[in-house]
Amino acid sequence: MRSRGSERRDLALRLSLALWVAFAGLMLLRAPPPPSPPVTTAEAEAIFQRTVDQTVEKARLWQDERGDQTIAWDQARGHLAIVIDDVGRELHLLEQLHALRFPLTFSVLPGAVYAAGAQLRLRADRRRYREILLHLPCEPEDPTKMLEGREPEEHFLRVSDPPERLRAALRAALDRVPAADGVNNHMGSRFTADRAAMDALMPELQARGLFFLDSQTTANSRGLAAAAAAGVPTLARDVFLDVDPAPGAVLAQLERAAERARDRPTVIIAHPSPAVVEVLRDALPRLHREGIGVYPLRELLTRRHASPGAASSAQ
Repeated sequence: MRSRGSERRDLALRLSLALWVAFAGLMLLRAPPPPSPPVTTAEAEAIFQRTVDQTVEKARLWQDERGDQTIAWDQARGHLAIVIDDVGRELHLLEQLHALRFPLTFSVLPGAVYAAGAQLRLRADRRRYREILLHLPCEPEDPTKMLEGREPEEHFLRVSDPPERLRAALRAALDRVPAADGVNNHMGSRFTADRAAMDALMPELQARGLFFLDSQTTANSRGLAAAAAAGVPTLARDVFLDVDPAPGAVLAQLERAAERARDRPTVIIAHPSPAVVEVLRDALPRLHREGIGVYPLRELLTRRHASPGAASSAQ
């Protein structure tokens, strides 16, 4: 049996709730009506429409004058990816290459003095996306090459390093190039030919969702096989643009690559130089008119089922 005190508390609670509901209802009735929607005049609508038209026109003019020149994949007569290696050691040539109206890919050296600034510059304008790679320094057959020029600024991965040290060095390099979509080797004619060394790197790339571009600095490279075994998306360089740095030789290599691209997607690697800037600036608009499109590497990867020669090591 409930006590008289419990009954009184229940009654008080009901009365309090009834009073709160009554008060809330009274306040709702006394609340002012919502404001009327603003009256839209014909003049206001005209001003809004002019603003929209001006914005659309500015966007069209920007695209016509400064935007990338692209061709839909299925409408192109040929498909090229152009990778610029050794990015971050200087800014003047990088700026000229970045100004080209084609989606080049830029591979950044982790130890370069301008590595961070180059990445910021390449990603500064979202309207002109530029794919970025980590240009990973790897041991060449000739060890003296690691001591030439600015190479001592880089930490080279060596075949003699144990797997955990190799992975730690890769992680450190990726920390210096956090914008990287993928990785390709800098030098590495000895390192990439060692399957165990390449196998040590691939789990880190796979875990980060990165792809691997084999620069094919040696015909004995095991990079493609190691990447494929680890489930890392991969493709290989087809043409070095500036083995001979003379402008005429660079142009001849570009023409060779464009001819190959008419049959299957083709990957070019070049390096910042006045000759490379001059040739690309003059020739790419012409190739565009001929139907040869330039694409990020990731686009070639997604289309690799239709490009059986993408992993060729032809040079």
